[in-house]
Amino acid sequence: MTRIWRGEAKRARLLLFAPLFVVSFLYGLAVKATERRWRQKADMIDRAPIPVISVGNITVGGSGKTPVVEKLAHRLQAKGYRPCIILRGYRRKKKGVFSVDLQKDTHETAGDEAYMLAKRTRLPVVVGKRRIEAIDEGISRFGATVALLDDGYQVKNLKKDLEILVLNASTVQNPDLFPLGPLREPLDAVGRADIMLVNKGEPDDTILDLAAGIPLFRVNYRPLHLFCMHHESMVHHGFLRGKRVLAFCGLGDNKPFFNLLRTLGAIVVREAEFEDHHHYTMADVVKLRASTDIDMMVTTEKDAVKLETMDIPENLFYLAIEAVIEREAELVDLIVNRLQGHCGYEN
Repeated sequence: MTRIWRGEAKRARLLLFAPLFVVSFLYGLAVKATERRWRQKADMIDRAPIPVISVGNITVGGSGKTPVVEKLAHRLQAKGYRPCIILRGYRRKKKGVFSVDLQKDTHETAGDEAYMLAKRTRLPVVVGKRRIEAIDEGISRFGATVALLDDGYQVKNLKKDLEILVLNASTVQNPDLFPLGPLREPLDAVGRADIMLVNKGEPDDTILDLAAGIPLFRVNYRPLHLFCMHHESMVHHGFLRGKRVLAFCGLGDNKPFFNLLRTLGAIVVREAEFEDHHHYTMADVVKLRASTDIDMMVTTEKDAVKLETMDIPENLFYLAIEAVIEREAELVDLIVNRLQGHCGYEN
């Protein structure tokens, strides 16, 4: 589907246009009905005893919101808050509401993003389908003073004090709703944001008009290091320069990762694309390691957590990245001021 949305599979889009259009139309009706239903049930919306910050998007995957959640969690911690990261735990096997325990949980029990965030941040990460129950767990167990929702823009049954929208400017050049396009909801949902972070291009005039008056910040992603999974050792990302690389990943949008490797000097001789949240098997690993004309295989950290328990080839690395937010201090001050001044919370 991603290739169709990017305009790379024009024949497939032409052949599938009619059924995709019908499903997209019905999906749009369902989105509007859900929005209308929750407006009518405003008194049933959950309200947390601590401020709730939502970080989300309006597209299907690939917006880069999770590194933003990680960055904001650490910045709020530095300001004296005790943040707790809240996720649904997509495709997790463990039921109920629970905090991620790195000694007991895996990417399978907790979900890949929740497990990765727990590893990266070493902060409380709580998983639960109903977010208010996860927040209550974060308060009772960790004394959380602020909740950060990863992927919370479409959450309707919880009062949010701040909506931060991470917008992939290049993706929304296709304004169609899923599955004809990548949008989870109509483009005018941009106007619901309190703060907007834009990556992967510049917003067009339509987006700028919809976001008029909303503070806008740009976010980029920079490499931190390479990590050799077999030897559990870290090397500088400059190690990529001149290396023949098999790049693989399963993200909402895989192309930016491949392009990043090229900007770092890698000679990407082969790209292996998997679906978002792909569950890797040994068959995948065997197929990948069959390439003999490469120096190394490189994947993302999100994909790497799903390979940890397997027989890892010696030349398999993951590239760790971090979000870089322009005018970051201004953004953090804006968030803190909104929480204290407009929501009435103190840390």
